[in-house]
Amino acid sequence: MKDGSTDFDNYDEADEETQKHLQKEFAEAEKNGWAQGKPGSFLNRLIAHGNKKTEEELRRSGERNSEPSTSSS
Repeated sequence: MKDGSTDFDNYDEADEETQKHLQKEFAEAEKNGWAQGKPGSFLNRLIAHGNKKTEEELRRSGERNSEPSTSSS
């Protein structure tokens, strides 16, 4: 992850140094009452990315559920 091309979708690529950094950011966020990490931090961007993906998935799911059924019974 040191090359600057952060792949938020591939959590398995996080090395030990990155994990320690995230733990430190999490502790700081918890201490300061930041629900989504310190604004602008890696943790904050990671959470924002996850939230965006979840919102997109929910939107797509809602669109599929609202489509009229084409099966005839």
